Amino acid sequence: MTETQADTAERTAAEILTETKKLVDPEIERRLEGLHPRMRGIARYHFGWQDAQGRPDPHGSGGKALRPALAVLGARAAGAAGDEPAVIDAAVAVELIHNFSLLHDDIMDGDRTRRHRPTAWTVFGENQTLLAGCALQTLAFEVLAERSPSAVPALGAMVQELIAGQSEDLELAGNESATVEQCLLMEQGKTASLLSASASLGAQAYGAGPEKVRLLAEYGHHLGMAFQLVDDMLGIWGETDTTGKPVAADLAARKRSAPVVAALSAGSEASGELRAVLAQPGELSAADLVRAADLVERAGGRAWSRERADLHTRESLARLDRLAPPPSALADLAEVTRFLLSRTW
Repeated sequence: MTETQADTAERTAAEILTETKKLVDPEIERRLEGLHPRMRGIARYHFGWQDAQGRPDPHGSGGKALRPALAVLGARAAGAAGDEPAVIDAAVAVELIHNFSLLHDDIMDGDRTRRHRPTAWTVFGENQTLLAGCALQTLAFEVLAERSPSAVPALGAMVQELIAGQSEDLELAGNESATVEQCLLMEQGKTASLLSASASLGAQAYGAGPEKVRLLAEYGHHLGMAFQLVDDMLGIWGETDTTGKPVAADLAARKRSAPVVAALSAGSEASGELRAVLAQPGELSAADLVRAADLVERAGGRAWSRERADLHTRESLARLDRLAPPPSALADLAEVTRFLLSRTW
């Protein structure tokens, strides 16, 4: 972030995200009312708004709502007020797609905890949760098509890229010869595609010109790549309080995340030792996980990931400079970017 951007940031990221959640969450709740009662119940549990018995859950958390915030902030950067119905629809659509993907990903990855609660499939079963995810995906297109039918193809292209990325993720999980290039391509589809659409779809729905939409999409792409690399590091070295998942969860699942693949590809002694640890049959012990995390670091996986994350961060902020949005919108986007990429790992 440049010195000028830091000086003009008058609001914290927490304040910005809270404001956009207040704009978007009520509309998501309203839209969920149109779903089948069982699908609605699973969705509301997943969002953190009720417990497994359908009672309001004061301790539930629907997450930071990053993606709808980017849709609103991107529209503001393109000249919108940010609370236009078409912009809010776009924000709702990207959040519904994000949560469709989470419901399905948790099943495919076997994750039993999300946001410090049991995942939906462990409570309601795999089949019903799969259907709830499909319901959210369909609803996203219905919401966007009402006021912004011209933006629907962009949403559809993003979902196809997201699905392709998840498919590649599943393939790489058991691929001992996975390359760094394959890993980054997977992460581009699985994560960066959604953040790219999130940052640009609100502006597109608002009617912004193609150059502004393109720059916002590129900003979101680089933000998404940096965000995923940070997430990869958290998956190995992050604390449960930060991630909502067990420590070293990605190593326990033997995920071929970017730090792991970079470490395995380094060709060092530590690379060979790491390969041997991950090849062990059965569950990895706590001691194995500690050793594996140390080997990833010794083989350079952590340093490589941080360097790439820093590179994508610079590229994302460069797109904002070229976009030249109103100072307040630039400050908000820069502050949210800094917040998302400064999580502890």
